[in-house]
Amino acid sequence: MTPNTPSAIALLDCAQLVGSPKDGSLAVLEDQKQYAKFAIPPIYRTAINRMQLPLLQLSHNLIESHRSTIGQDRTDVILCTHAGTDRQLANHYRVSANAMLRQLMQLSSEQTAEQLASLLPTELGSSHDKVGEMATTMATRIAQSCKLTGRAFAIEAGNESFCEAISLAYDSLRTNQAQSVLIAIANDTSEHTTTQRLAASVILLKRCETPITDAKGYLGNVSTCEREALPAHAKSADVHSIVLCNPSVAPVTEQLKTTINTHNIELDHRANILPDTGIVCAALVLNNWLKKPNAHVQALFSNTPEAQTAKTFTVSREFKTIESQEKNTVVLCDKQIWLADRFGAKAYWRGLTDPIGGIATLQHERYADGTLFKASGAQHDSYYCHNTAKLNADEFDLLAQPQPKDVLEHTLQQWQTLNLPKSAKAMVVTATNLGPFIERRKLLAAKLHSLYSQCNEILGIGKSAAHVCLAQWQAQFNKDALSEDFQASNLSRQIAAHFELNDCQHLAIEAACAGSIAALDCAKNAILSGRIDVAIVAAVELPVNLHDLSLCSSQQMLSHNVIATFCEAADGFTPGDGCALVILTKRQLAKQYNWPVLAELNAIGSSTFSKSMIAPNSAGQVHAMDHAFSQTLVKPAHIEFVETHGTGTAVGDAVEVAAISSVYGPRQQHTLKLGALKTQFGHTFAVAGLASVIKVMLSFEHGQIPKNLIKGELRHDLQLSELGYDPMHDDKAYIAPKGMRHAAINGFGTGGVNYHVIMSDFAQ
Repeated sequence: MTPNTPSAIALLDCAQLVGSPKDGSLAVLEDQKQYAKFAIPPIYRTAINRMQLPLLQLSHNLIESHRSTIGQDRTDVILCTHAGTDRQLANHYRVSANAMLRQLMQLSSEQTAEQLASLLPTELGSSHDKVGEMATTMATRIAQSCKLTGRAFAIEAGNESFCEAISLAYDSLRTNQAQSVLIAIANDTSEHTTTQRLAASVILLKRCETPITDAKGYLGNVSTCEREALPAHAKSADVHSIVLCNPSVAPVTEQLKTTINTHNIELDHRANILPDTGIVCAALVLNNWLKKPNAHVQALFSNTPEAQTAKTFTVSREFKTIESQEKNTVVLCDKQIWLADRFGAKAYWRGLTDPIGGIATLQHERYADGTLFKASGAQHDSYYCHNTAKLNADEFDLLAQPQPKDVLEHTLQQWQTLNLPKSAKAMVVTATNLGPFIERRKLLAAKLHSLYSQCNEILGIGKSAAHVCLAQWQAQFNKDALSEDFQASNLSRQIAAHFELNDCQHLAIEAACAGSIAALDCAKNAILSGRIDVAIVAAVELPVNLHDLSLCSSQQMLSHNVIATFCEAADGFTPGDGCALVILTKRQLAKQYNWPVLAELNAIGSSTFSKSMIAPNSAGQVHAMDHAFSQTLVKPAHIEFVETHGTGTAVGDAVEVAAISSVYGPRQQHTLKLGALKTQFGHTFAVAGLASVIKVMLSFEHGQIPKNLIKGELRHDLQLSELGYDPMHDDKAYIAPKGMRHAAINGFGTGGVNYHVIMSDFAQ
């Protein structure tokens, strides 16, 4: 089946779980046998997010009941969530409290320090907390449990999350990047009452050429429209239209009620009788409608009536194909980046080609006065890391992290970029951690203020250094509690506002360390599906902070010295902060707008293979590479340069080189050049993929592939010289002439997330 074959998108089935009226809880959470059923080892059980079990149960049952229909399809898993899951909150409170108390204890008398020590968190952290708290792992565990091999990632778009997930599913199905998509959505509120219950829902979609007997309905075109245009869906007599509305989140305005009544659109009051389930409510309304035996077309709108634009899609009972999209080529037209002390593309290029890079000795005194640094090795909620690629921002919070929105604002203000058409159908997708620290502390406000009060009582009245320190922590807690800018998707909204984009969708995405490539993939698919004209893909992550340093040290992820990719000394990665952005569009639109074409995005391959949440999987990496090459005329033999994921671990480097050699084979005439960006700027988590994309764009521009900062003796067991692979001790010029250069990028993430990007130097 080719992407242009007329096809339909079947909505196969849906399922849901809603908490009890009494306490909002779900019975499945009390059933310890569920852990064994889904092969979750004991070491993970205290680390995973609470909503993992309900989502696994729903997904497993739905997939198994339709296994004969989806067979061996490439099936994506898209998880919708929001910031502040229970593990994120528990981990952040533990690290924050430990940092504050240790700092106060160091500044106090021995007797006072003993009293403060009694307040230290008693909950022991799991070594797998960093992996367990990530939203991505909920999606990858579903893929692992259900034996699904497509993409797996998590998104957050506030109250629009479910509709954005439908849009992303539509894109991947329409462009034939996936054959099936499982959308999972969960509401994990910090407090559950009779008016706020835990809830989860799953929806299964499939691309098809002929009707599927037991399908619940068929998805129509997905689009974004102005609010004034919504009544158009109600003009036909056979249309039954509703507005997805969760009254507790987004009340229906009088203006919208007037619009609805004027055009005879029915406001779905089933949303009102459903329990308040937050972001899951929209999915529950759809589920309820699908269970009704009627023949109406259903027009569904996003559940934020006050918004100027809305995501719309239709579900019909009758089989209906979606019109074929025109063939497009996606190109990259601009870039901006800030890593460590290198701001902007020119400074970044210098950092790639000089002998220094951006890694430097960590200034421990800036991290709770160095009280959590343990040079001899990490203990409970402490860190051992000596070197990082810290962003040279002006202001940090008390966990030593700059505010992501401030970093993004500075990056945007200094970007002399393209004049984006404000009326273009646009998309902004930002790769980042979906649990911003400011949101965690906002939800923890009562608990943190209680801890402050206890510390204040122990310290008594005074003006000592300990009193000053405590006042600083109180100011931090107060500032966070009053903040309104706490959702990850607000970063995307910030970008859209900066460019004054009127018709724009916004979301944040998390796919562990492959996050920005996952974001790039979603943007590419949206353009190829014809739904979007212009996309801005951004990545912001700042892991050189006490929370991430402590949790990563607990799992021994970090190097005890400095990252040494391909070398005998490799013992983990060096963390780095970063912010990066690129602009994508169709080739013909770039020509119409008179924009420069810096590179062509030939293909992005993906897979989710996992035997373990933390161990790399060679078969999965090979599958992602094969998937990429299946989409383009570019062959492995054409690729001159592969930018590796290169995390600098003994297992990771060996598995990656083995996977590359399986696909690219040995080189005889010209060596295959292997890049390792992390040797210059450390591991920037979600930013890593986009930083590699920009590195490739710059290498095309300069006709030169930057060297790696090799740390010591190369590992003999990698057999790089025997394979004809160049670990790049020095800069090398491209052999191919300008306009005929090809490069590839690996991006991997926790839980078996694998991506492979193929890019070309575009001949004007």
